[in-house]
Amino acid sequence: MKLTKFFLSLMLLLVVSVAGFAAKGKFITVEINYGDQKAAETIQVECPKAMTALEALQHAADVKTHPVNEYVFVTSINEVTGVRGQMAWYYTVNGQKPKLAISQIVKAGDTISWRYVKDVCSCTVDGPKKK
Repeated sequence: MKLTKFFLSLMLLLVVSVAGFAAKGKFITVEINYGDQKAAETIQVECPKAMTALEALQHAADVKTHPVNEYVFVTSINEVTGVRGQMAWYYTVNGQKPKLAISQIVKAGDTISWRYVKDVCSCTVDGPKKK
């Protein structure tokens, strides 16, 4: 009986500690909306120090990227892959449109929302087609 009480007390202490850690904002929330490809998900990423939006995503999901000139594009999240000129991955931080994910600093308490939507950027980066 004493052993059971000890383990229950230990579990309660652990739950309170984890709740306290989360309550202090030691996490970044990463929301991933896959469009009609699969169900959306929300992942809490531990954030002991500042990191980039891309690093936070990489802690939350399987990510593939592709560099184009000075840009680095997220091309795939958890096997949902963008189709250049059709569908792509875009994100916001706390509802605001930020800069590139590779250089956008995020911190504990931030929410990063990734969405798989119509690609409106490739034509801008590619520039006009030469004849």
